[in-house]
Amino acid sequence: MPETIRIVRKYYAIDENRNIVAEGNSWEEVEEIMKKKGYKRSQYDILTVVEAEKN
Repeated sequence: MPETIRIVRKYYAIDENRNIVAEGNSWEEVEEIMKKKGYKRSQYDILTVVEAEKN
Protein backbone atom coordinates (compact mmCIF):
# COMPACT_ATOMS: atom_id res chain seq x y z
CA MET A 1 0.00 0.00 0.00
CA PRO A 2 1.44 3.43 -0.94
CA GLU A 3 2.34 5.84 1.84
CA THR A 4 1.27 9.46 1.84
CA ILE A 5 4.15 11.88 2.22
CA ARG A 6 3.41 15.50 3.04
CA ILE A 7 5.99 18.07 1.94
CA VAL A 8 6.45 21.06 4.26
CA ARG A 9 8.39 24.17 3.20
CA LYS A 10 9.62 26.79 5.64
CA TYR A 11 11.44 29.98 4.70
CA TYR A 12 14.01 31.64 6.95
CA ALA A 13 15.70 35.03 6.58
CA ILE A 14 19.36 34.90 7.57
CA ASP A 15 21.26 38.12 8.26
CA GLU A 16 24.91 38.93 7.57
CA ASN A 17 25.96 37.25 10.84
CA ARG A 18 24.09 34.06 9.90
CA ASN A 19 21.39 34.58 12.53
CA ILE A 20 17.81 33.59 11.72
CA VAL A 21 15.86 36.84 11.95
CA ALA A 22 12.52 35.86 10.38
CA GLU A 23 10.49 32.75 9.59
CA GLY A 24 7.53 32.34 7.27
CA ASN A 25 5.48 30.02 5.09
CA SER A 26 6.31 31.83 1.85
CA TRP A 27 9.11 33.87 0.31
CA GLU A 28 6.81 36.90 0.13
CA GLU A 29 5.85 36.61 3.80
CA VAL A 30 9.53 36.62 4.84
CA GLU A 31 10.29 39.62 2.61
CA GLU A 32 7.36 41.52 4.14
CA ILE A 33 8.55 40.74 7.70
CA MET A 34 12.08 41.86 6.86
CA LYS A 35 10.83 45.07 5.26
CA LYS A 36 8.88 45.86 8.45
CA LYS A 37 12.05 45.23 10.48
CA GLY A 38 13.91 47.77 8.34
CA TYR A 39 16.20 45.43 6.42
CA LYS A 40 17.11 46.01 2.78
CA ARG A 41 17.07 43.00 0.45
CA SER A 42 20.87 43.07 0.11
CA GLN A 43 21.27 42.62 3.90
CA TYR A 44 19.83 39.10 4.18
CA ASP A 45 19.42 35.80 2.37
CA ILE A 46 16.38 33.54 2.35
CA LEU A 47 16.90 29.88 3.15
CA THR A 48 14.27 27.35 2.05
CA VAL A 49 13.93 24.20 4.15
CA VAL A 50 11.95 21.28 2.72
CA GLU A 51 10.87 18.45 5.01
CA ALA A 52 8.88 15.31 4.31
CA GLU A 53 6.38 14.02 6.86
CA LYS A 54 5.08 10.48 6.57
CA ASN A 55 1.51 9.81 7.65
